[in-house]
Amino acid sequence: MNSPFSTRSSIAEGMRQALRREFACPEEHLCSVTASESGEPGFGDMASSSAMGLAKVLRVPPGRIASVMADGLSGLPFVGGVTVDGPGFVNITLSNGYLSSVATRLAREGLAGMLCECGPRGKAMVEFVSSNPTGPLTVGHCRQAVLGDAISRLLSAVGWTVSREYYFNDAGRQMDRLAESLAARCDQLRGGSMPVPEGGYQGDYILDWARDLLVNEPGISWPDDRERFREAATGRAFDLIKSDLELLDICFDRYFAESELIPGPVEEAIERLDRAGLTYPDPDGSGKLWLKLTELGRPEDRVVRRAGGGYTYRMPDIAYHLDKFSRGYDLLVDVFGSDHIDTCRDVEAAVTALLGVERVKRTMRTVIHQFVTLSRGGETVKMSTRSGEFVTLRDLVSEVGSPDVTRFLFLTRRAEAHMDFDLAVARKDSDENPVFYIQYAFARIGGILRIAGDRFRDTDPAQAADLLREPRERALLRLLEALPVRVSEAAEDMAPHRITDTASELATAFHGFYTQHKVMDEGNPPLTRARMLLCLACREGLKGLLEVLGISAPERM
Repeated sequence: MNSPFSTRSSIAEGMRQALRREFACPEEHLCSVTASESGEPGFGDMASSSAMGLAKVLRVPPGRIASVMADGLSGLPFVGGVTVDGPGFVNITLSNGYLSSVATRLAREGLAGMLCECGPRGKAMVEFVSSNPTGPLTVGHCRQAVLGDAISRLLSAVGWTVSREYYFNDAGRQMDRLAESLAARCDQLRGGSMPVPEGGYQGDYILDWARDLLVNEPGISWPDDRERFREAATGRAFDLIKSDLELLDICFDRYFAESELIPGPVEEAIERLDRAGLTYPDPDGSGKLWLKLTELGRPEDRVVRRAGGGYTYRMPDIAYHLDKFSRGYDLLVDVFGSDHIDTCRDVEAAVTALLGVERVKRTMRTVIHQFVTLSRGGETVKMSTRSGEFVTLRDLVSEVGSPDVTRFLFLTRRAEAHMDFDLAVARKDSDENPVFYIQYAFARIGGILRIAGDRFRDTDPAQAADLLREPRERALLRLLEALPVRVSEAAEDMAPHRITDTASELATAFHGFYTQHKVMDEGNPPLTRARMLLCLACREGLKGLLEVLGISAPERM
């Protein structure tokens, strides 16, 4: 049985073979000859525009090249028809028999079973969230958490063995300010006047921590117990962060502390950079150490070790990435907010200088996401952990009322696009809410299956191919055939927003089919069985897509 993956490979190879025979086309140009899902279903199910790219190379009109490519597809059993259109498009219609066989396989094996053909891919590690433990996670952190988890699920779906890692700064100045902020609140609760430090943390959560700390350790004082304040604040912050992430069913395989890198691995990284001629002392003799990032193509050099000791955050980040490379992963994915773009580019440049361009290019991928604007009642909600004016992840999930909706809506936009999270839409239990619409399609199919029982479960794919010829039926078959390939391509590009798009498209196609066609017809068992096959395949397709997104598939709604 042909699969969507082998079908595309066979189509591409058929066209390449024809070009080899007719034009002796150079091999280096044949790799560009491909066919993909058509954007114009009226012309066919798949299309190739490769002829136009080859016209200059072969010095042959693209229409002539396209005709040769089309001839290379004759005799392929899964091809129902081929046309050459426009200036040189090859449009391919897949046979009904093939589409029905894929739907049958999807109904029996599920989407995960069909994706097994993609792997195994190797070991991957995805680092995401990595918020410093200074308070509860905000709406901005929520987007990154959902994005990183969805990327992890996508990679796992196509055969990667995935580890999730959270890196946190527990050795920097922010943690000092957090500890002092906690001490100030404790002092104020005792009637003192110690101020929260400049740049400290003002949120009410600090006051709650202070009350609890004084109950358990009434004699604690600043600055004598500086480290204890730091430990207490870090511990409470991490408890909050972990519980917030659990609301979205997100967990990590490892929490990696910056303090694990100081001083040993960081100093070793500095020595490696020094041996590579990439560091220099501050010319004014202050004791600062600079990294020659301008020699690596970056806009400016940066201080990596301070005059009085200690490091700027780029240096532990460099050491951390060297550590990640040393652990033998085949793929390293970093998910960062756009405010970290300069830092991550500097770190990547330094790591590349030490490990080589090819190794880093082959292994390391960075996904940058834009910020989130949260609107309520038409007004933008301000968010700042230091001022205390922010909406936490927990607040958001509570107000929306569903982690499923929260996850889905955060994944509807590509990472590089600004996100406007509309609470009015999120709270609706109607077709306007895309999550409700998709889950209702799944539940609706479940209801059909409960009514049918086992009466119409066995379907002959060949018979289904003859019977499922209505436009909405064929549109569903065509979409179901494309699901495994779409998931694979989304994983390759680390673009989970494509999965939300596909899930919405499949739900819309199913609802349209169900509205126009009666599924169960006691007087026509063969047609009923064929349409039940379509329902089962849609159910498995929706279930697999929702699993990739980390969203539940309810049996009843």
